[in-house]
Amino acid sequence: MAIFPSVSLFLLAVGLALLTILTRRKIKESYIEFRAIAYSYDLMSSSFRPGQNTYHFTILGNPVVGIRGQEARKVFFNERSFSTSEGYKVFSKAAPVPELAKTLLSAEEGHGLHFKKQLEILVNKNRLADIIATMLGDMQRLTATWNNKGSMDPFDKINDITFHVTAHMITSNDFVSDSVNFSRFQTHFFTQLKNNTPAMIFLPWFYRKSQREKEIAITSLFTTLTGYIEAREKDKFSPSEPIDLLLDHGLNSQEIIQFILGFLFGGVYNATKAISWVLIYISMHSQWKMAIRSEVEDVLSKHSFDISKPLHSRLSEVPLEAWEESLPTLDLVISETFRLVMNQTVLRRNIGEDVEIPGGQGHVPSGAFVAYSNADAHLEPEIYDDPWSFKPDRFEHGKQKVLSNDFLGWGAGRHRCVGLGIAKLTIKTIVCLFVMTYDYDITRTKRKSNPTIPIPDHNKVNEARPKGEVITLNYQRIEQSAAI
Repeated sequence: MAIFPSVSLFLLAVGLALLTILTRRKIKESYIEFRAIAYSYDLMSSSFRPGQNTYHFTILGNPVVGIRGQEARKVFFNERSFSTSEGYKVFSKAAPVPELAKTLLSAEEGHGLHFKKQLEILVNKNRLADIIATMLGDMQRLTATWNNKGSMDPFDKINDITFHVTAHMITSNDFVSDSVNFSRFQTHFFTQLKNNTPAMIFLPWFYRKSQREKEIAITSLFTTLTGYIEAREKDKFSPSEPIDLLLDHGLNSQEIIQFILGFLFGGVYNATKAISWVLIYISMHSQWKMAIRSEVEDVLSKHSFDISKPLHSRLSEVPLEAWEESLPTLDLVISETFRLVMNQTVLRRNIGEDVEIPGGQGHVPSGAFVAYSNADAHLEPEIYDDPWSFKPDRFEHGKQKVLSNDFLGWGAGRHRCVGLGIAKLTIKTIVCLFVMTYDYDITRTKRKSNPTIPIPDHNKVNEARPKGEVITLNYQRIEQSAAI
């Protein structure tokens, strides 16, 4: 009879041991899930075992396969069943079921083509000269309000410029000229962007106020655009402004709103990030800033002969071909900046059958999410020599062999940036006008470490600022005669 207490104690001990194991496993899974959402760059940089190119974890109960390496990268960017739009629905808790694969694939490809056609209505060779002049004019007006000498947060100031020129490009002059309503629209846009973070998905109860702010901001964006578009449609404006052109091509209000917000969300943050970091890096490596200035002066001497005109007017006389082909130094700088700063973790979802990862590294199950960090290519020493150094000349033709899937700044394979041309043109016009208008340098403060080169915090979604420090840009306006 005395055996029963011993058995009971034994069973209790086994139960407690199992509970401890399960609890530890759950804590570990929760920790990995938290890192995947809040620190995706760190997770993707440190979690692969030696010799392994796949890493399995979960996000909000959904299976995720992290991948790395050349062959896996080719699959990630070229596999037809890897959906971009469905990849990010994990953040809205609206992930679809695999049975919808054919419908989803067709819808995604159709949406991509539809967006491209809408973009071509507004951004084509017949309109690009006017777009360039408008962007330069907008920037001139915005910077005219600055002091001739001062210090600024480059990310804030460039953000304002980028938002204005991008919105002007796809709405109308009336829309951006209404300073009160446009300022309110801009505030709502960045409120939504600020509150669209992975942490809000993981801890929604902690971010109820932010969720509410986000909902109000999105509603306000739609309401503002709806009212404006309906007024334009009612008054029958001639199709010279972007919104009127879209209406003239048969798009309804909902389609135009989706296009405008999609273009803004896709363009403003990335352009701000690229421009700000170009200005920072060429300030730290002044030979590149001087080379760009010399390049712009040469272009102006060939295409704008009246030196009495304001600089922005002279730049607007430069033809599209020269912007695209006669600024090779700036092209090198842009590519190297993208390599260093565009290293976010990218998501897809496999909406087709199971997909094998080459090299016997396993497979991506149907319905699973796929994660890839651009840093796997951009910061890989076997691809880019001395990857943590700013060396734009590495992209000179023939200097370093870079395969098509090794540079991911503009996407790759089936997932190339649809707006690549206008995005690069936006970056070039703003950088050129800035470096020709201002002498400037940067100050680095509050540094928690001493990195070889400052970089953004790749863990933070929608954040362009540097990791572990503050960068201030000190500027002084150049007299026009000296600038040209």
